[in-house]
Amino acid sequence: MGLVGSLFSFIVFLSCLIAVCGQGTRIGFYSTTCPNAETIVRTTVTSHFGSDPKIAPGLLRMHFHDCFVQGCDGSVLISGPDTEKTAGANFNLRGFEVIDDAKTQLEAACPGVVSCADILALAARDSIALTKGQSWQVPTGRRDGRVSLATNVNNLPSPSDSVDVQRRKFAAFRLNTRDLVALVGQRTHDWNSCMWVFHKQNIQYEWKQCRSNHGPNIRTRTSKTLSSKRRRINSRGS
Repeated sequence: MGLVGSLFSFIVFLSCLIAVCGQGTRIGFYSTTCPNAETIVRTTVTSHFGSDPKIAPGLLRMHFHDCFVQGCDGSVLISGPDTEKTAGANFNLRGFEVIDDAKTQLEAACPGVVSCADILALAARDSIALTKGQSWQVPTGRRDGRVSLATNVNNLPSPSDSVDVQRRKFAAFRLNTRDLVALVGQRTHDWNSCMWVFHKQNIQYEWKQCRSNHGPNIRTRTSKTLSSKRRRINSRGS
């Protein structure tokens, strides 16, 4: 099962762009306070993936939904009436049990140290690596959000959005139409995804690559396109 090779660029981009960098995130944030944090998360994700490989795209999608609303703050994990979980766009999110499992193990190893937001970010990275996609170092140190409102989920890109609405939503994060096509198209990364993006939305971009290869070349090209943007964001530091 292949995953979106370039969507991780967008996740890293969002992680730094929306509030998270201001929290003082950095590589190895838990190196002294919880040195096995990443190993615990990776082991947990691997265990669940072994039982159900479909959990990998579920974790990636959950992280995308978390980041796009009000930053990668874990607010999508909060339960309760009128929270993000209850919004229509989040009804079929899956993978919450993986985050809960990892959180339980981390609390046993180092109580009150690792945020749920960081667990979700790490789990999304590990899910891509498990499906033979790219891996990357995840800056950690996010603080968990305390506000989770279903109404905020309206900001998420929707299949029913017009092209202009999609462009506005992506432009809010300094992403252009090229980014939109590559990233929205690769969220499901199959042939139907290509058909929907290029025909229903009527945006012509790398159609020959998508048609002939069901997406692999567009993935590679997108990674190269966004890599410089990722480097610029990462170079700012926390």
